[in-house]
Amino acid sequence: MENRVNRIEQIIERHDGQIASLFSKVDDISISLACIQKTLEQIKFFVLGGLGVFLLAEVGIIEAIRVAL
Repeated sequence: MENRVNRIEQIIERHDGQIASLFSKVDDISISLACIQKTLEQIKFFVLGGLGVFLLAEVGIIEAIRVAL
């Protein structure tokens, strides 16, 4: 009976370590996803800015601003 209890305690300790390791990995993945999200937002605003400049150039507002200045 004592051997069974010892074996179960060892299994529980091993599982505790594995669970702690998995939670650590989840935290690391959350940080990585946050960085990826920031990068995607920067790309989105870069594209929107480029589109805005293109549209302003096509409409001719940039030339009007140059003449005014």
